Amino acid sequence: MRKHFLVFMVCLAICGAVSAQDWPCFRGPDTGVSKATGLPLSWDGKTGKGVAWKLELPGKGVSSPVVVGNRLYLTAAVGYLEKRLVVLAVDPGSGKQLWKRQLTATGPTACHPTTSMAGPTPVADAQGVYALFATGDLVSFSPDGDLRWYRSLVTDHPTVGNQVGMASSLALSGGLVIVQMENIGESFIAGIETGTGIEKWRIPRESSSTWNSPVAVQVGGKDRVIVQNAKGFVLLDPANGQEIWSHKGPMVPIASPAVSEGQLFACGSPFVAMPLGDSQGKITWESSKMGARHASPLAVDGKVYGVVQIGLNCLDAKSGKEVWQQRLKGPISASPVAADGRIYLFAEDGSGYVVKLGGDKPQLLATNTLGESVSATPAIQGGKLILRAEKHLWCFQAP
Repeated sequence: MRKHFLVFMVCLAICGAVSAQDWPCFRGPDTGVSKATGLPLSWDGKTGKGVAWKLELPGKGVSSPVVVGNRLYLTAAVGYLEKRLVVLAVDPGSGKQLWKRQLTATGPTACHPTTSMAGPTPVADAQGVYALFATGDLVSFSPDGDLRWYRSLVTDHPTVGNQVGMASSLALSGGLVIVQMENIGESFIAGIETGTGIEKWRIPRESSSTWNSPVAVQVGGKDRVIVQNAKGFVLLDPANGQEIWSHKGPMVPIASPAVSEGQLFACGSPFVAMPLGDSQGKITWESSKMGARHASPLAVDGKVYGVVQIGLNCLDAKSGKEVWQQRLKGPISASPVAADGRIYLFAEDGSGYVVKLGGDKPQLLATNTLGESVSATPAIQGGKLILRAEKHLWCFQAP
């Protein structure tokens, strides 16, 4: 008994150490902000400077990598009309592919050339990965690649889909996979049990083309989920899908909200900041200085950062007043991430910009070249910056 107890405690210690570095979902557990240190400042895709490893990808995709422990997961779509859907597992330390699983699309594969059937970012936990594709196929694999369960949402809801391509990523909250399926057909938000794939609850939504992703948050120690679309956002209880409060207003249907120090920051016309709590508060401030459509904002250390047409804007998180603007060559579709006192963001041409966090004036620390186009948001694990580009999965690390 004592031996088993000691093994159990060691496992807990190992899991705790690993989980502190996990990046289990789109933009990580803190809407783009990581506590990691020692990240690289510079790299070069052509010379290999700062490149720890790179892995050739099997197909198209704009989904981001997610990392839990010693597993990195990524999705791709291959073959004629992207009918074959792929889930990859990679060793984040070496870049070695551990396994690859394929399934056949059950839903339509029409989409805009800039996206893919591998548009939604998966989520992961210690039990494995949960991957959603734009075809409505939802699947879970164990860390070793064993099929845990599979759902064809299009079979259950035949009108789901649009001709542009769905890209809402998944969230995990309260032991459920949160699926935001808002499109021109039957629209809903659902909570699906992680262990079984069984739908625990589903709430109908007004049909509209939406590419925002749900955000799992903690409010007063309780699990909550923020869901945004073009007409506003709602705060939900993931245990049953019950709406706690909602905000109506013209919002961006692509970029997802950021959360920091009890405040919610969301892209719209105008950009809004408001308290995040079970009791809806008044809007803290509004701003016309954050015109982002694709890239989600960042909120960290009393500042809010957003990608705009000319580059990157910084606002004061308490007042909404503009602090500075950093001109960058775009366009930029990937959302910025922050760690180690820096903001990392990638332009579509592969340029990797590193901007200093905070300050009264902008400070561009580095401009790096890759040699491939980029639309996906990077992931951070420890001192590694992991990026999905057009043809390769890259890992950058300081020497």
